[in-house]
Amino acid sequence: MSQEKELDMTDRDPNQLNAHVKVQFEDVLAEPDGAHSIDCVWRCSYMCFNCGKNCCYKLMTTLCGLFIALYWGCEFAFITFDQVWCITPGLRIFSIYMGCAQKFFGTCVTCFLAPICETCGLMFIIKSALAPFWIFNRFIKDLKKLNMSQEKELDMVDRDPNQLNAHVKVQFEDVLAEPDGAHSIDCVWRCSYMCFNCGKNCCYKLMTTLCGLFIALYWGCEFAFITFDQVWCITPSLRIFSIYMGCAQKFFGTCVTCFLAPICETCGLMFSRITVKNQ
Repeated sequence: MSQEKELDMTDRDPNQLNAHVKVQFEDVLAEPDGAHSIDCVWRCSYMCFNCGKNCCYKLMTTLCGLFIALYWGCEFAFITFDQVWCITPGLRIFSIYMGCAQKFFGTCVTCFLAPICETCGLMFIIKSALAPFWIFNRFIKDLKKLNMSQEKELDMVDRDPNQLNAHVKVQFEDVLAEPDGAHSIDCVWRCSYMCFNCGKNCCYKLMTTLCGLFIALYWGCEFAFITFDQVWCITPSLRIFSIYMGCAQKFFGTCVTCFLAPICETCGLMFSRITVKNQ
Protein backbone atom coordinates (compact mmCIF):
# COMPACT_ATOMS: atom_id res chain seq x y z
CA MET A 1 0.00 0.00 0.00
CA SER A 2 1.34 3.42 -0.93
CA GLN A 3 2.10 6.03 1.68
CA GLU A 4 -0.82 8.26 2.56
CA LYS A 5 -0.68 11.90 1.56
CA GLU A 6 -1.15 14.67 4.08
CA LEU A 7 -4.77 15.67 4.51
CA ASP A 8 -5.70 19.06 3.03
CA MET A 9 -8.00 20.78 5.51
CA THR A 10 -8.76 23.72 3.19
CA ASP A 11 -9.56 22.15 -0.15
CA ARG A 12 -11.59 19.10 0.81
CA ASP A 13 -12.69 18.27 -2.73
CA PRO A 14 -9.49 18.40 -4.86
CA ASN A 15 -10.95 16.07 -7.50
CA GLN A 16 -14.25 17.96 -7.76
CA LEU A 17 -16.26 14.86 -6.85
CA ASN A 18 -19.11 16.79 -5.28
CA ALA A 19 -18.87 20.14 -7.01
CA HIS A 20 -22.45 19.64 -8.23
CA VAL A 21 -23.81 19.82 -4.66
CA LYS A 22 -22.21 23.18 -3.92
CA VAL A 23 -25.37 25.14 -3.12
CA GLN A 24 -25.67 28.77 -2.11
CA PHE A 25 -28.70 30.72 -0.93
CA GLU A 26 -29.20 32.37 -4.33
CA ASP A 27 -29.21 28.94 -6.00
CA VAL A 28 -32.36 27.99 -4.07
CA LEU A 29 -34.32 31.11 -3.18
CA ALA A 30 -34.72 34.11 -5.47
CA GLU A 31 -37.15 37.00 -5.73
CA PRO A 32 -37.77 38.52 -9.15
CA ASP A 33 -38.33 42.22 -9.71
CA GLY A 34 -41.71 43.30 -8.47
CA ALA A 35 -41.97 40.56 -5.85
CA HIS A 36 -39.59 41.55 -3.07
CA SER A 37 -40.13 40.73 0.58
CA ILE A 38 -39.22 43.09 3.43
CA ASP A 39 -35.46 43.61 3.60
CA CYS A 40 -35.09 42.32 7.15
CA VAL A 41 -37.07 39.20 6.23
CA TRP A 42 -34.81 38.54 3.26
CA ARG A 43 -31.68 39.03 5.37
CA CYS A 44 -33.01 36.77 8.12
CA SER A 45 -33.99 34.16 5.53
CA TYR A 46 -30.42 34.24 4.23
CA MET A 47 -29.01 33.72 7.73
CA CYS A 48 -31.54 31.00 8.56
CA PHE A 49 -30.76 29.13 5.35
CA ASN A 50 -27.00 29.19 5.93
CA CYS A 51 -27.37 28.42 9.63
CA GLY A 52 -29.66 25.47 8.99
CA LYS A 53 -27.48 24.09 6.20
CA ASN A 54 -24.21 24.42 8.09
CA CYS A 55 -25.49 23.27 11.48
CA CYS A 56 -27.39 20.28 10.12
CA TYR A 57 -24.46 19.19 7.98
CA LYS A 58 -21.98 19.50 10.84
CA LEU A 59 -24.34 17.64 13.17
CA MET A 60 -24.85 14.77 10.73
CA THR A 61 -21.14 14.45 9.96
CA THR A 62 -20.30 14.57 13.67
CA LEU A 63 -22.76 11.79 14.48
CA CYS A 64 -22.28 9.58 11.41
CA GLY A 65 -19.18 10.71 9.51
CA LEU A 66 -16.64 8.54 11.32
CA PHE A 67 -18.66 5.35 10.94
CA ILE A 68 -19.44 6.04 7.29
CA ALA A 69 -15.77 6.76 6.53
CA LEU A 70 -14.79 3.53 8.31
CA TYR A 71 -17.40 1.61 6.30
CA TRP A 72 -16.18 2.97 2.97
CA GLY A 73 -12.59 2.23 3.92
CA CYS A 74 -13.49 -1.41 4.60
CA GLU A 75 -15.62 -1.55 1.45
CA PHE A 76 -12.77 -0.41 -0.78
CA ALA A 77 -10.44 -2.79 1.01
CA PHE A 78 -12.76 -5.67 0.02
CA ILE A 79 -12.92 -4.37 -3.56
CA THR A 80 -9.13 -4.06 -3.76
CA PHE A 81 -8.68 -7.56 -2.34
CA ASP A 82 -11.17 -8.98 -4.85
CA GLN A 83 -9.51 -7.21 -7.78
CA VAL A 84 -5.93 -8.10 -6.83
CA TRP A 85 -6.38 -11.69 -5.71
CA CYS A 86 -9.35 -12.96 -7.75
CA ILE A 87 -10.46 -10.93 -10.77
CA THR A 88 -7.05 -10.02 -12.24
CA PRO A 89 -5.69 -13.63 -12.25
CA GLY A 90 -9.00 -14.81 -13.71
CA LEU A 91 -8.71 -12.27 -16.51
CA ARG A 92 -5.15 -13.46 -17.13
CA ILE A 93 -6.38 -17.03 -17.60
CA PHE A 94 -9.11 -15.78 -19.92
CA SER A 95 -6.55 -13.90 -22.03
CA ILE A 96 -4.39 -17.04 -22.36
CA TYR A 97 -7.25 -19.18 -23.66
CA MET A 98 -8.48 -16.38 -25.91
CA GLY A 99 -4.97 -16.23 -27.37
CA CYS A 100 -5.29 -19.90 -28.31
CA ALA A 101 -8.73 -19.27 -29.79
CA GLN A 102 -7.30 -16.37 -31.78
CA LYS A 103 -4.60 -18.58 -33.29
CA PHE A 104 -7.16 -21.26 -34.15
CA PHE A 105 -9.54 -18.76 -35.73
CA GLY A 106 -6.67 -17.02 -37.53
CA THR A 107 -5.56 -20.30 -39.08
CA CYS A 108 -9.10 -21.05 -40.29
CA VAL A 109 -9.49 -17.57 -41.76
CA THR A 110 -6.11 -17.81 -43.46
CA CYS A 111 -7.02 -21.18 -44.94
CA PHE A 112 -10.39 -20.27 -46.44
CA LEU A 113 -10.39 -16.51 -46.85
CA ALA A 114 -6.83 -15.86 -48.04
CA PRO A 115 -7.22 -17.68 -51.40
CA ILE A 116 -10.39 -15.71 -52.16
CA CYS A 117 -8.76 -12.40 -51.26
CA GLU A 118 -5.64 -13.23 -53.25
CA THR A 119 -7.70 -14.16 -56.27
CA CYS A 120 -9.94 -11.12 -56.11
CA GLY A 121 -7.04 -8.82 -55.30
CA LEU A 122 -8.95 -7.19 -52.44
CA MET A 123 -6.38 -7.65 -49.73
CA PHE A 124 -2.63 -7.86 -49.30
CA ILE A 125 -1.06 -11.19 -50.10
CA ILE A 126 -0.30 -13.40 -47.13
CA LYS A 127 3.42 -13.77 -46.45
CA SER A 128 3.60 -17.29 -47.87
CA ALA A 129 1.50 -20.24 -48.87
CA LEU A 130 2.31 -21.74 -45.50
CA ALA A 131 0.81 -18.89 -43.52
CA PRO A 132 -0.71 -21.24 -40.91
CA PHE A 133 2.80 -22.45 -40.10
CA TRP A 134 3.99 -18.86 -39.75
CA ILE A 135 1.10 -18.05 -37.41
CA PHE A 136 1.77 -21.21 -35.43
CA ASN A 137 5.49 -20.45 -35.06
CA ARG A 138 4.72 -16.95 -33.82
CA PHE A 139 2.32 -18.46 -31.29
CA ILE A 140 5.06 -20.82 -30.07
CA LYS A 141 7.46 -17.90 -29.59
CA ASP A 142 4.86 -15.96 -27.61
CA LEU A 143 4.13 -18.98 -25.44
CA LYS A 144 7.80 -19.56 -24.72
CA LYS A 145 8.26 -15.92 -23.87
CA LEU A 146 5.32 -16.14 -21.47
CA ASN A 147 6.03 -19.42 -19.72
CA MET A 148 9.74 -20.13 -20.08
CA SER A 149 11.16 -16.83 -18.84
CA GLN A 150 13.27 -16.94 -15.70
CA GLU A 151 11.78 -15.67 -12.48
CA LYS A 152 12.89 -12.17 -11.55
CA GLU A 153 13.74 -11.14 -8.03
CA LEU A 154 10.68 -10.09 -6.05
CA ASP A 155 10.26 -6.32 -5.79
CA MET A 156 8.93 -5.53 -2.32
CA VAL A 157 8.44 -1.81 -3.07
CA ASP A 158 6.72 -1.74 -6.47
CA ARG A 159 4.26 -4.61 -6.21
CA ASP A 160 2.38 -3.76 -9.41
CA PRO A 161 5.12 -3.15 -12.03
CA ASN A 162 2.77 -3.97 -14.92
CA GLN A 163 -0.03 -1.71 -13.62
CA LEU A 164 -2.50 -4.60 -13.46
CA ASN A 165 -4.52 -3.09 -10.63
CA ALA A 166 -3.82 0.61 -11.00
CA HIS A 167 -7.58 1.18 -11.36
CA VAL A 168 -8.22 0.12 -7.75
CA LYS A 169 -5.75 2.57 -6.24
CA VAL A 170 -8.12 4.57 -4.05
CA GLN A 171 -7.33 7.46 -1.74
CA PHE A 172 -9.57 9.24 0.76
CA GLU A 173 -10.12 12.23 -1.55
CA ASP A 174 -11.24 9.87 -4.34
CA VAL A 175 -14.21 8.73 -2.25
CA LEU A 176 -15.21 11.43 0.24
CA ALA A 177 -15.12 15.12 -0.61
CA GLU A 178 -16.72 18.23 0.83
CA PRO A 179 -17.32 21.13 -1.56
CA ASP A 180 -16.91 24.73 -0.48
CA GLY A 181 -19.74 25.80 1.77
CA ALA A 182 -20.35 22.33 3.19
CA HIS A 183 -17.46 21.62 5.55
CA SER A 184 -17.76 19.46 8.61
CA ILE A 185 -15.94 20.22 11.86
CA ASP A 186 -12.18 19.98 11.38
CA CYS A 187 -11.68 17.27 13.98
CA VAL A 188 -14.47 15.20 12.40
CA TRP A 189 -12.86 15.50 8.97
CA ARG A 190 -9.45 14.51 10.34
CA CYS A 191 -10.91 11.56 12.24
CA SER A 192 -12.89 10.48 9.17
CA TYR A 193 -9.66 10.52 7.18
CA MET A 194 -7.95 8.34 9.78
CA CYS A 195 -10.93 5.98 10.04
CA PHE A 196 -11.10 5.54 6.27
CA ASN A 197 -7.39 4.78 5.94
CA CYS A 198 -7.38 2.62 9.05
CA GLY A 199 -10.36 0.59 7.84
CA LYS A 200 -8.96 0.21 4.32
CA ASN A 201 -5.44 -0.74 5.39
CA CYS A 202 -6.41 -2.96 8.31
CA CYS A 203 -9.12 -4.84 6.42
CA TYR A 204 -6.88 -5.38 3.40
CA LYS A 205 -3.96 -6.56 5.54
CA LEU A 206 -6.27 -8.83 7.55
CA MET A 207 -7.78 -10.43 4.44
CA THR A 208 -4.40 -10.93 2.77
CA THR A 209 -2.97 -12.37 5.99
CA LEU A 210 -5.82 -14.85 6.35
CA CYS A 211 -6.37 -15.72 2.69
CA GLY A 212 -3.44 -14.40 0.63
CA LEU A 213 -1.17 -17.43 1.01
CA PHE A 214 -3.88 -19.91 0.05
CA ILE A 215 -5.10 -17.82 -2.88
CA ALA A 216 -1.54 -17.36 -4.15
CA LEU A 217 -0.98 -21.13 -3.86
CA TYR A 218 -4.22 -21.79 -5.74
CA TRP A 219 -3.34 -19.40 -8.58
CA GLY A 220 0.16 -20.88 -8.77
CA CYS A 221 -1.30 -24.37 -9.20
CA GLU A 222 -3.91 -23.05 -11.63
CA PHE A 223 -1.31 -21.47 -13.90
CA ALA A 224 0.83 -24.60 -13.60
CA PHE A 225 -2.10 -26.63 -14.96
CA ILE A 226 -2.64 -24.08 -17.72
CA THR A 227 1.05 -24.14 -18.67
CA PHE A 228 1.04 -27.95 -18.68
CA ASP A 229 -2.10 -27.96 -20.82
CA GLN A 230 -0.64 -25.43 -23.25
CA VAL A 231 2.76 -27.13 -23.59
CA TRP A 232 1.74 -30.79 -23.66
CA CYS A 233 -1.76 -30.74 -25.19
CA ILE A 234 -2.88 -27.57 -26.94
CA THR A 235 0.39 -26.71 -28.70
CA PRO A 236 0.86 -30.14 -30.35
CA SER A 237 -2.82 -30.14 -31.32
CA LEU A 238 -2.46 -26.73 -32.93
CA ARG A 239 0.60 -28.00 -34.77
CA ILE A 240 -1.37 -30.92 -36.21
CA PHE A 241 -4.24 -28.60 -37.03
CA SER A 242 -1.94 -26.15 -38.84
CA ILE A 243 -0.44 -28.98 -40.93
CA TYR A 244 -3.82 -30.20 -42.16
CA MET A 245 -5.09 -26.68 -42.64
CA GLY A 246 -2.03 -25.93 -44.79
CA CYS A 247 -3.04 -28.80 -47.08
CA ALA A 248 -6.65 -27.63 -47.04
CA GLN A 249 -5.51 -24.12 -47.94
CA LYS A 250 -3.65 -25.39 -51.00
CA PHE A 251 -6.62 -27.50 -52.09
CA PHE A 252 -9.13 -24.72 -51.52
CA GLY A 253 -6.83 -22.16 -53.14
CA THR A 254 -6.52 -24.30 -56.25
CA CYS A 255 -10.29 -24.64 -56.51
CA VAL A 256 -10.81 -20.92 -56.05
CA THR A 257 -8.15 -20.11 -58.63
CA CYS A 258 -9.72 -22.55 -61.06
CA PHE A 259 -13.28 -21.27 -60.87
CA LEU A 260 -13.05 -17.69 -59.59
CA ALA A 261 -9.92 -16.36 -61.32
CA PRO A 262 -11.40 -16.50 -64.87
CA ILE A 263 -14.48 -14.63 -63.65
CA CYS A 264 -12.37 -11.94 -62.02
CA GLU A 265 -10.16 -11.61 -65.09
CA THR A 266 -13.20 -11.34 -67.35
CA CYS A 267 -14.83 -8.75 -65.11
CA GLY A 268 -11.58 -6.81 -65.19
CA LEU A 269 -12.07 -6.30 -68.94
CA MET A 270 -14.88 -3.87 -68.12
CA PHE A 271 -12.30 -1.45 -66.75
CA SER A 272 -9.61 -2.09 -69.38
CA ARG A 273 -10.87 0.57 -71.80
CA ILE A 274 -11.36 3.35 -69.28
CA THR A 275 -9.42 6.45 -70.28
CA VAL A 276 -8.87 9.67 -68.39
CA LYS A 277 -8.74 12.94 -70.33
CA ASN A 278 -7.45 16.17 -68.85
CA GLN A 279 -9.43 19.19 -70.00
